[in-house]
Amino acid sequence: MYKVVLSRRAQKAIEAVPAHHSQRIRGALESLRDDPRSPGTVKLENAPVAQYRHRVGDYRILFDIDDGAGTVMILDVRRRGEGTYR
Repeated sequence: MYKVVLSRRAQKAIEAVPAHHSQRIRGALESLRDDPRSPGTVKLENAPVAQYRHRVGDYRILFDIDDGAGTVMILDVRRRGEGTYR
């Protein structure tokens, strides 16, 4: 089991999301704690923001995994759009 750590940016982003989406995102964060490479998770190539993304409806959870320390660092939560991976 991994420890999920939210960055300040990710915390603010989750607070700004409408309540019904926020609940789904929080559920996805719990599932990432159990298995960060679960279905719905994609390894990003050449993305400056994060190593991985997990899809939750119209939102993307951007995060890094540190297997040695057993942590999943949630860097940002963004609505899918043109600038999501920039």
